[in-house]
Amino acid sequence: MQLVDLGDCGPGDFAEIVDGETDPYGTDHLGIVWRDKSGHIGLSEEGRLIGHAGWVPVQVQGTNGQVVDVLGLGGVMVHREFRGKGAGRQVVLGAMRRMVDLGGSIGMLFCRSERLRFYERMGWFPIDKTVTADQPSGLITMPLVTCWTPLVEGALPPATDLRVEGLPF
Repeated sequence: MQLVDLGDCGPGDFAEIVDGETDPYGTDHLGIVWRDKSGHIGLSEEGRLIGHAGWVPVQVQGTNGQVVDVLGLGGVMVHREFRGKGAGRQVVLGAMRRMVDLGGSIGMLFCRSERLRFYERMGWFPIDKTVTADQPSGLITMPLVTCWTPLVEGALPPATDLRVEGLPF
């Protein structure tokens, strides 16, 4: 398996990874509209795209007024044949390295509770505060677990409830 920088990641790329699977993220029932990612990394096996992770710069504001620039990780997907074999870890760690290279200080992501342990093993920490984000219909409280990771030593998110400026990632 090899990490590849993707200039863009379009519907054809995701179709190759998803390979006909319905609701591959397990979040369709939530009806959340997600922000497009600006950076993408892929994982290939013999020229076939089997994994993806994307990131996007986002501002997050604490209820204390503190604004923090974060890099939001999202769109993490691995083809079902490669799950449980280290492919997900490889693509997430690759994305985290790129996020550090971009000068990010804090990474954030949203995940289902059953995926929390996967991310914790790579240095992500759950946020025990309320996190809100925009949707076309208005502000929502995120129904998924929000996690953060320091991309540089000593970086911390605000220790208050948080508001993601714009759509979630």
